[in-house]
Amino acid sequence: MGVLQYEDFKPGPRAQMEWGFGGRRRWRDGALLMALFLGGVGAGQFVISTWFIHSITSALVGLLVVGVGKTVAHLVYLGQPARFYRLFLRPRTSWVSRGLIFMVVFVVFAAAYLAPDIGFSWVPWTAETTLGQALWLAAVLSASLVMVYDGFVLASCKSITSWHTALMPPLFFTYAIAGGVAMTYLTMTATGGEILNQSTMTNLDAILLTTMFALVVIYIINMAASTSTARESLRRLTSTKLAIAFIGLAIVAGLLVPLTLTYYDQLNVGGAVASVLLASSCILELAGDLSVRHSILRAGLHAPVFSEGL
Repeated sequence: MGVLQYEDFKPGPRAQMEWGFGGRRRWRDGALLMALFLGGVGAGQFVISTWFIHSITSALVGLLVVGVGKTVAHLVYLGQPARFYRLFLRPRTSWVSRGLIFMVVFVVFAAAYLAPDIGFSWVPWTAETTLGQALWLAAVLSASLVMVYDGFVLASCKSITSWHTALMPPLFFTYAIAGGVAMTYLTMTATGGEILNQSTMTNLDAILLTTMFALVVIYIINMAASTSTARESLRRLTSTKLAIAFIGLAIVAGLLVPLTLTYYDQLNVGGAVASVLLASSCILELAGDLSVRHSILRAGLHAPVFSEGL
C-alpha cells in the first residue's frame, strides 16, 4: 500500500492513510470508500430486483449505481483518468484489478439481460428465453463477485491485521445484499411500484440484519483475541471519535434499530405507518453500511515493520 517511509519504522502501529475519508488526500481517498459502497449496494439491488420482485426499474437503478456511480468514484480516487486502464492490467496479483474486471463483466451481462425491457426490443432474446436466463445467471454470478470482492481486497492486506481476516468477504457480502434489499424497497417506494411479497422482503431483511450483527460481534471478538495492532484498532473503534460511526451509526442505528423495525407487522402496524417505518429502516441500513465500511477503513493500522513479538 505504498512506499515505506520514515514513520513506518517508528515503534508501534501506523494508521493507513490511503483509503477512506480522512486519508492524506481527504475527499479523493474518500472516493474509494464510496466506490466500495456503491458497488456493493448496486450489485445487491440488481440481484434482489431480478430474483425476488422482478422489477426492471429497480434492477436498472442498481446497474446504474454500479456502472456509473462506482466508475466515477474510482476515477475521482485515481485522480488521473487517462491511467484508469492500468488498474485492469494485474488480475493475477491484484484484487483491485479483479474487482474492476468483475464490475465490467457484471455491467455487460446485466445490461444485456435488461436490454429487451428498456427499449432494445430488437435483440434476439427476452428475459424468459433460455438465452435471457443464461444472461441473467451470468449477471447474478458476476454481481456476487462484485459484492464479495471488497472483502477480499481488505483481507489481502497482510500488514493490516484488523483487515487480514477471513471474516471480511462474508461481512461485506452480507452488507451488500442487505443494502440491495434497502435500495430496492426505497426505489419501489419512490417510483410508486408495488412489492407483492413484502412479507418475504421483510423476513429476508431480518435474517440479513441478524447475520450482519453476528458477523460484527465475531469480528470484534476476533480483534480482541488477535495481535496488539488489531487490539489497538478495536480500541479506536470503541474508545475514540470513531466509535460514533462504528457503535452509534453502524451498530445501533444501522443494525439494532432496523432489526427492531422489521418486526412492525407483529405489532399490528399497517398502512402508511408501516411504509414509513420500512423506509426509515432502509435509510438507516444504508447509513449503517456506509458507516461500518468507513469505520473498518479508518481503524486499519499497519503493523510495525519489525515483528510485534520482538
